[in-house]
This record gives sequence, C-alpha cells and structure tokens, in this order.
Amino acid sequence: MSSSNSTNSRDTILDAAAAILTKHGVSNVSIQATATAAGITKAGLIYHFKTRDELLSALLERMVTELDAQIGLPVSDQPQIVSPQAKIAELADFTFDMPASQKQLLANMLVAATAHPHLLPQVQALFSRGYDTLGRSPNPALFQLLSLAMDGLLLLELLQLHKFTPDQRAAMRETLLELARELP
Repeated sequence: MSSSNSTNSRDTILDAAAAILTKHGVSNVSIQATATAAGITKAGLIYHFKTRDELLSALLERMVTELDAQIGLPVSDQPQIVSPQAKIAELADFTFDMPASQKQLLANMLVAATAHPHLLPQVQALFSRGYDTLGRSPNPALFQLLSLAMDGLLLLELLQLHKFTPDQRAAMRETLLELARELP
C-alpha cells in the first residue's frame, strides 16, 4: 500500500469514527462499526489501528490539530507575537459561531476523554497552548479571564447544562469584544 493510499485510508477511517462519535457517542465507536462505516474490512482497519484506544487516540489527535488551526493557536514551540484583541475575536467567533455538528462532536469527544483518562493529556495540552498564548499579552490575567469566560460558556452548552438565548449570547459576545478592544 502506498503512503498516499495509506493516508487516505487512515483519513477515511477517522472520518467514519468521527461520524459515529458525533451521531452515536463514544460507546458506539468500535473497530467493527468503524470498519463498516468506512467501507473496509475489520482487518483493513486493524492495519492502521490495532485497538479501539489507538483509534480514539488518533481521532482525538486529529481533532486537536484541527481545533488548533481553527482557533489560530501556534503549532510549534516557537513563541509567536499575538494581538490579544485579535485572539479574543478569533475565540469569540469560534465559541459563538460553532456549528451544532461540531458542538456534538466536541461534546462526545470530551466524554471519551473523561472516560478514557489516557486521552486527557491531548485535551489538556490544547487548553494549555491557548492560555499560554494569551499569557504573553500585556494584561495576561484579563485576557485569560475573557478566554475562560468563553470556555465556560462553551462547556455549559456542550454539556447541555444551560442554554442561553440568542439575545443573551449576542450581548455576551459584544461585551467580550468591547472589553478586549479597550485593553492595551
């Protein structure tokens, strides 16, 4: 199997696992169900992922990489100069404009990470990168607090603990952006 075909097969498998996770939750992500959804044999899936845990870990790794790109986090260890106002605006767009399907996938991935503690370090690293990036701003505590507010909002919604009205969400977004614009 060529490297390109191997990468395509791996992506197809991860797409299938993500679809199952989004629609049915982590308990339904199995080797057999994923192979069936990907249109390959169980042996074909096991060629790429020996266990369900390897499959879940690879899926989470891909999601973290996509989230890093989506919210503009640095992908290397090189410190990057970041405009805190621009970063808060990016985070606000991410938080307030997230499609329902992505919310469902993230919620189910959080369930997977808490049910499988070996997956937590990847999620923890994602949050650390975000807060570390804002920690290099002129007023790190305030920018981190604004980010924390958005993380809290998103987690409340992902875990279906509270649903804010559209008017409340719009007012919160504008207030966050206003606070960010007023800072140095």
